[in-house]
Amino acid sequence: MPRQSKRKQVLLELDEIAVEVAITQIENVLGSDDEASKSNIESPIVITPPTPPLPCLSNSGNMLESSSDSSVVDRDTHFERLLSAIKALRDEVCTARVLFKPAIPLMRAPQIQLLPEFADHWPDLFRKKLHVSPDTFNFILDSISGHPIFQNNSPNRQLPVALQLAIFLNHTGHYGNAISPEDVRQWAGVSVRSVINCTHRIMITLLNQHDNFIFFPNVDDIEMDEAREFVEG
Repeated sequence: MPRQSKRKQVLLELDEIAVEVAITQIENVLGSDDEASKSNIESPIVITPPTPPLPCLSNSGNMLESSSDSSVVDRDTHFERLLSAIKALRDEVCTARVLFKPAIPLMRAPQIQLLPEFADHWPDLFRKKLHVSPDTFNFILDSISGHPIFQNNSPNRQLPVALQLAIFLNHTGHYGNAISPEDVRQWAGVSVRSVINCTHRIMITLLNQHDNFIFFPNVDDIEMDEAREFVEG
């Protein structure tokens, strides 16, 4: 069974609390109605009073009834405010970008900044991290940089396209535990959400230019023969 995220756990707890408050509110209203009915039944009924009720007693009865009604209204208002506060808190949990901020921020020492040095002096290390040569990387970068997915009017600016492409190639070029967004996050020095967003954006741009980036060589192609010899050897 997949593990629930902390956000879903908090939302579930808030929903349970809201249900309990609503049930308590209903029970409170029903209890007030029962008490009112019981008091009416138990109170003596005077059919033919010998004298009209005194004004002071009449006013006193109205005051007691008004006080009782006011108490019920106050409690109902309290429940409504409590439910509104729970709903506001739930909306805030749904829209918050960071739900739990650690007391001590996690240190970040990204290695992605070493890629330009690798490309200039150690292309093998560059290829080991991104699984493409520096020239291939630059070709892909020039081909996708103009895609509208990298242009937005949001106040939260995107990472440079080169960094997004590097994150995508590192993410998709590994397997096993090294492919997890957490490991890519540590390597790139960004958040897990940024890793996921970069992967999705680059994947969309590459699929839009599928024929330019993905192809299979012919059976009689020299590259196919070389690849076959490499695998069989």
